[in-house]
Amino acid sequence: MKISTAALLPAFILPILFLSSCTTRDIFRSPYTNQQNSYHVMPLLSDEKKTANYLTASATLGGSNDYLTDEVYIFQGKWHVSHQFGSRIQGYFGLHGSAGLYDISSNAYSTNDYDPATGQPIEFNGPKGNKFTGSFGSTAGLAVVIPLGNRAEWRVFGLESSIGREWGDYYKARRSLPDSVIDIADRRNTHLTLGGFTEWVFKPRNPDIRFGYQLAIGSSLHRLRNDVNGFYNFTPFYINNTFHFTVRRTTGIIRFAAGNYFGAVQTGFSYRL
Repeated sequence: MKISTAALLPAFILPILFLSSCTTRDIFRSPYTNQQNSYHVMPLLSDEKKTANYLTASATLGGSNDYLTDEVYIFQGKWHVSHQFGSRIQGYFGLHGSAGLYDISSNAYSTNDYDPATGQPIEFNGPKGNKFTGSFGSTAGLAVVIPLGNRAEWRVFGLESSIGREWGDYYKARRSLPDSVIDIADRRNTHLTLGGFTEWVFKPRNPDIRFGYQLAIGSSLHRLRNDVNGFYNFTPFYINNTFHFTVRRTTGIIRFAAGNYFGAVQTGFSYRL
């Protein structure tokens, strides 16, 4: 299964413009720094119900590593509950589980070492191909909300956090890679993130319909390092642009996710119980 780069272009622009270079790097980071903080539906201040439970199913198609050469396919299931505190504060808490494939490309390992006899590059024969990946964990968030007239609400500023525990073949493959032949391999299997978001939700005259947009920016709480090969290091971050449309109890979601050496499109549906 191959992903069309053109189809994912909006999510790829930031990583390619700001984080790639003429020199190819070997970056094996976990996808869950960007995957854990998916969108959480919350009732409006004007809704009669102040507490609601939601079930969400989504699929993520993306790329990782330098120039996004590795392909990522992840399905996520999630439950979360949202509640209004007082007249202007909303919050949520949820549990999530993910499973999918991380396809390490055939040219994932670059090298600057050459055989002195033949002058040919010395290739590192590391793990390649489809590797199973899975994760489970929890998320939580709070937002300050103000009404914008009778037809819109603005979640002015929100905080979101997540924790996830990763397992699977891709995690094992990252742990097996020596620092001496690659640039970065994330050997952690517990991932913590913290970020902020702002969101606008619009409600037309039809009370069963609403739509909106959320911008979320955050990062991992740990830094990836390689002290052997050039002391290379960075902190994984994410920028999520989410568009959503609700009809009665069902919300359709499309999210364009970007980060360092990561880009993806996520689509899914949330159902209010």
